[in-house]
Amino acid sequence: MAVDTGGKLVEEGAEWFTTLIENAKKEISSPTELIALAIHGLMLDLDFIVREQNLEKSEIPSSWKTSAGIVFKYNYKNTDVQAQITIFNLGKFIQIHGFIPSASESFTVCLKQGDEFVNDNFELVNVKKLATIFKSQVGEKMQHKSRLVAGLERGLLQLPDDVIHLLFTFMDYKSVIRLSLTSSRLYELGMDKSIWRRLCKLNKDIQLEPNQDPYTVFSDHIRRQKLVDEKIKKMRAMNFAIEQRRREMLDRNRRIFPPHNPFFPDF
Repeated sequence: MAVDTGGKLVEEGAEWFTTLIENAKKEISSPTELIALAIHGLMLDLDFIVREQNLEKSEIPSSWKTSAGIVFKYNYKNTDVQAQITIFNLGKFIQIHGFIPSASESFTVCLKQGDEFVNDNFELVNVKKLATIFKSQVGEKMQHKSRLVAGLERGLLQLPDDVIHLLFTFMDYKSVIRLSLTSSRLYELGMDKSIWRRLCKLNKDIQLEPNQDPYTVFSDHIRRQKLVDEKIKKMRAMNFAIEQRRREMLDRNRRIFPPHNPFFPDF
């Protein structure tokens, strides 16, 4: 396998992916096929392995072009869990369909503008955007489902989405944020609008309009509240310092000018 001296991921310029594209140049005849190879590389990033034995990452799978479209077949890591990616054109759109046979579950995303990812020189562009769209809508969901079927998922992540969503509804906003930052799947679930709409309703100081994004409204409110709290904290610290200074001056004046005692004038 080629040594990866660049980034580790496709969107970071992995050397093995560059070699893959170079090896496939003679076979690529359309922007869809070039995008399909990028999708294939992203699947390899997610620990899927081509079913063909002894095939390096930089090598093109055989029979990837079929009458049904472009098809890539995988296993997840070294398990028996199989996965398949099918890519085909629907007019001006590019349909990407992922399927996990053992779970009978499929995931789909449609690219509305394929030319956004292939320039006039027939080169891939905006690969980071393509990676974000595919991984969030298809790739990472297939990875999670494959891990569940293979029995590799543990803890909270093995629960169904609706159960995790229910758990989020019992949390305050700090807990929602902290849990969301632990994985991409929990982040996607934690950013659900219904969760943040509930948090807005629980806060009497927030007025949420129907066309407003609840997360944006809530985060703006928290940001303003923090600014107010910081100003109050500074004012309290300033008042405390003034009071301390006033007491020091009083103590100093008492030592220099002690109070007059009419009963003991000499003292």
